[in-house]
Amino acid sequence: MMKQLIPASVRRSARVALRSLTDVKAGEVARFANPSSTKIAKAEQFLPQIKISQEIKASHYSDNKRHNLALAAERINHILIEPGEVFSFWHLVGQPTRRKGYLPGRTLVNQTLQAEYGGGLCQLSGLLYYLAIRAGLHILERYPHSVDIYTDETRFTPLGSDATVVYGYKDLRFLNLLEQAICFHITVQPDSIRGQLCAREPINDYQIEFRSNYSSHRVEVETLRQMEFAQESLGKSIYQLP
Repeated sequence: MMKQLIPASVRRSARVALRSLTDVKAGEVARFANPSSTKIAKAEQFLPQIKISQEIKASHYSDNKRHNLALAAERINHILIEPGEVFSFWHLVGQPTRRKGYLPGRTLVNQTLQAEYGGGLCQLSGLLYYLAIRAGLHILERYPHSVDIYTDETRFTPLGSDATVVYGYKDLRFLNLLEQAICFHITVQPDSIRGQLCAREPINDYQIEFRSNYSSHRVEVETLRQMEFAQESLGKSIYQLP
């Protein structure tokens, strides 16, 4: 009851402040990749190593989604992530508000589709997550969606490759364990979004398997990365079936 009396914006601000304090105490902030004039990768030096292209499904909010994706991509493109540094989606993108130019888009809240400012950004975070695990990066924080709202015929990416982000609550974070700096280049087209993980030198592109186990009301997906001599389990994602 007390929770319902506190506005959602106040709860979120408190959550963001608490998370920031926790990151400072844990020393995480010092490891975050940050945008600055000295941290922008030169396109001619950083070449695409791993590429993913996904369809942007047509819907009532398609135009708004493309707009939101493009705004967020501008905050991520060409930011250097040095060896030992941490990529944090929300640290780079910031809160997606109307004042910053974001539009209402479809988002999944408490297993229900709703319209919120910045809706649709989960396709970008999922694309980045998929690129990261293919590159062998170490995932620090990632959340699957609670419900699988697609079918095998309508989904634009394998089940298990998603990464939902909710400002103040759920972030996407991964650590660059490679021996060289990397960056991302995201382009948004009328009907697709394309992501490229770039580096100066070639990097391994690991094969990823999403192994699904269905029951009557849910599906459990184990993510496996094929290393040189064995498969590495990256964890399991559980989705409720609609």
